[in-house]
Amino acid sequence: MEKVFGYVRVSTNTQVTKGQGIQTQVNAIQEYCKQNNYELVEVFKDEGISGTVVDREGITDLLASFNGINKVMVLNTSRLWRSDNAKVMIKRQLMKANAEVLSIEQPTYSIYDKDPNEFLINSMMELLDQYDRMNTNLKLAKGRRTKVKATGQKGCGIAPIGYKWNHEDDKPVIEIDEDTVEMVKDVFSKYLELKSIGKVKKYLDEKGYRTQRGKEFSPQAINNILTNDFYKGIVTHGSIVKEGSHEAIINKIIFGKVQSLLTKNKRKG
Repeated sequence: MEKVFGYVRVSTNTQVTKGQGIQTQVNAIQEYCKQNNYELVEVFKDEGISGTVVDREGITDLLASFNGINKVMVLNTSRLWRSDNAKVMIKRQLMKANAEVLSIEQPTYSIYDKDPNEFLINSMMELLDQYDRMNTNLKLAKGRRTKVKATGQKGCGIAPIGYKWNHEDDKPVIEIDEDTVEMVKDVFSKYLELKSIGKVKKYLDEKGYRTQRGKEFSPQAINNILTNDFYKGIVTHGSIVKEGSHEAIINKIIFGKVQSLLTKNKRKG
């Protein structure tokens, strides 16, 4: 029985929190392996991450795991990549590992296509998939801009640490995350006290604070928190900057003092 890896991905936070998409893909891969005499060794997952992004934990772990097993099964190739740049870079790594992609919905697909007819068919399918994605993204982007302008609510994406999405109602909203809000307040207060991102990082490490991915905070991640005006109640979406309808974690005076100190320290180098 030939051994294979599986790979699944969903891009939206809603799909992750409600369990939509990922398990459907896993079930399809498991069923296909059962019917076609493949041994599914492991399924690598990326949840809430766009297929246009190359630096994904799941895809990175998959590419690092080819050692005797050189086939990866997906529901369709759009799970692996959603842009030409991602496609080229991931394909290159697969070819270096002499690996092959098995697509349930594209049974003739191969990253080593040489038959012109198969190449044309598979390319057309990927182009149609890309067109559908672009069309959907255009509609979603318009809806998100309208939502921000009309209501001051965050349009989409992962909630900043200190907040979480509430999906209990038909219309998801951002609310305070009681498990992480004190950590965010600590980041701001400690920066004003210690006047150094490096010292704040040391403090966070000693307290055992971790990012949403369970990792230690990097200086850049701390800087991102300190400069994110979402914490003072502002929603930014593209060119739209609006007073948000969510509850602010940091008052505007403290936020302003932090920005002044950041600027002062940056000038000092």
